[in-house]
Formats: sequence, structure tokens, C-alpha cells
Amino acid sequence: MNEELNEELEEIAMTIIANSGAARSAAFEALQKVKNKDFDDAEALLKSADDSLQVAHEAHRKLLQLDAKGEVTSVSILLCHAQDHLMGSALAKDLIREMVFLYQEK
Repeated sequence: MNEELNEELEEIAMTIIANSGAARSAAFEALQKVKNKDFDDAEALLKSADDSLQVAHEAHRKLLQLDAKGEVTSVSILLCHAQDHLMGSALAKDLIREMVFLYQEK
């Protein structure tokens, strides 16, 4: 794998990690807001989480496209770490969205 591709993969991984982390933080902050019955701020934070996850998913899609073209010949620990962050953050956001719904139903 050439150096330029390595740098691109690192950039993709860091984009996924940073945006997944921002999404997870916003989602957990939304959960704290909803516990205090601050539903408007909770919704705004969940929207922010959705936006951050969208950026992470776009970077992930780019990675998948590179792989489909046969350009990714090995997977680094950094890429695995990025995938782990993305999946964990997406799951946390989805579960927290359900919890917000439950708090609103009370």
C-alpha cells in the first residue's frame, strides 16, 4: 500500500473516531438533559449526534468504496478502532433516543 493511501486511510479513521466520539458525547448529554425534563435541549443534542454520525458514516462509506475497488489490502488497528467507535456510538445514540422517548411518555 502506498504512502498516500495510508495517509488517506488514517484520515478516514480519524474522521470516524472524532465524529463518533462527538455523537456519543452529545447522546449521553441528551440523556442527562431529559432526566431533568429538558426535552428541547435533549432533542437538539440528539440532532447534533445524528449530524456527527452522518459525517462518520460518510467517511466509513468512503472506506468501503476504497475496499470495494481493491485498494485496501490490509486493515490497521486504527481502522478497527474507528469501526468499533462508530458501531458503539450509533448503538448508544439509538438506545438513548428510545430512552428519551420513554422519559417523554411519563
